[in-house]
Amino acid sequence: MTALLEPGGWPADGAVFSLLCVVLACLVRWAFALLAPSSDHGGVVKAPGRGGAAPAGAGPDALAALATVGADEGKAPALADEQDGEGRRAEATCGLWQGGGSDVTVERFGKGLQRLIRECYDLHGTAPSRLRMFDDFTVRGSLDREQATLTECRATQFRRLRAAADLSEVQYCESMCSRPFSGGKVEASGKSGSFFLRTHDSKFVLKTIEEHEFQVLKDVLPHMVLYLQEHHESLLCRFLGGYYLQVGGRMVRFVVMANVLPLSADQVYDLKGTTEDRWVDPSTGGVMKDNNFAPYRLLLADSLCERITRQIRDDAEFLYSLGVMDYSLLVGVSAPNATDSGSSDLSHVRGWLSTSSKRAEPRMFQLGIIDYLQRWTPKKVAAHWLKKSTLGCFHEIDTEPPAVYYTRFYKYFFEKIQIMAL
Repeated sequence: MTALLEPGGWPADGAVFSLLCVVLACLVRWAFALLAPSSDHGGVVKAPGRGGAAPAGAGPDALAALATVGADEGKAPALADEQDGEGRRAEATCGLWQGGGSDVTVERFGKGLQRLIRECYDLHGTAPSRLRMFDDFTVRGSLDREQATLTECRATQFRRLRAAADLSEVQYCESMCSRPFSGGKVEASGKSGSFFLRTHDSKFVLKTIEEHEFQVLKDVLPHMVLYLQEHHESLLCRFLGGYYLQVGGRMVRFVVMANVLPLSADQVYDLKGTTEDRWVDPSTGGVMKDNNFAPYRLLLADSLCERITRQIRDDAEFLYSLGVMDYSLLVGVSAPNATDSGSSDLSHVRGWLSTSSKRAEPRMFQLGIIDYLQRWTPKKVAAHWLKKSTLGCFHEIDTEPPAVYYTRFYKYFFEKIQIMAL
């Protein structure tokens, strides 16, 4: 130790630099070990090429299909319609079929899934009339000649969430089961690799999620019920159902959500208030991000501006209380329709989009807070410290603790959403 000290008792510069290098190298190695993808972690394995994901156990044919299935056609990319037609292969159905000559299409898969969902719904009427916090309903049947089990999780709590969204059980069943689903694609715009289906009326979206996200959803459901019953204007994307589907030995988890973008949008922005990896080439037609939105501001009428910014802050504060982060506000922008003055809530409003170099132009905005099932885990902590000392010198990074994320999130929108000067 004395060799590392100069006569004054302080470490020599060279020794300090060497020690810091050793410590940093250890931290980096530890962080990469935590962040390294694993095929048995969270129930998914990454598909090559597009960042897609399929349930663990899916074969190589399924993974290849998930990496290439579907292309967006000018609508909001995460929710865009797929090309019509027969013959979509089973490899596109959540990876539950592993090639090998199966002739299951997305259409046939969707019909079988609807049949099981309807059977779960019918069980509600025969269940005992009592309040249960953890009531799950399970039905068994077949999908493409394979044994299938569908479990509707936390049925009572989701029923209360649907009621809080002014949605009757008859309306829910009608949208979910009366006509075939559309879509059947892997999300091309984000990193989740989730598989999407959409109801015929575009009211609801079915999305596969990972096991750890499903667990977070089940944990926070009681809090969400209480919050959304009191905050009818909340911009939080509404979860309306949660299901396990097991076919053979393969499992997939999916949720039913209210469609944040039920109407077609000219541009869609996914906004977090960060700058790290937040640029998308507009020519791709994909969902754009914060750096694309940098020159713009949303201008709204005085009272509407105050309501929306206050609601964003309330929603973000609620998510902070749940200990989650990495959520974003999805903004769909479209030209105004002469007969469309927006909705009575805050998810669909009329305003103006302005830049410093252009006159404000009237626009319709669809708004919703999405992707709020990420907890502040040890993996996130490792990513935070790894990025903070590197990318954090130049960018606002994604992986911040819930308290920091919440504050930065609402302050960003307080700057971006302003009152229109009449």
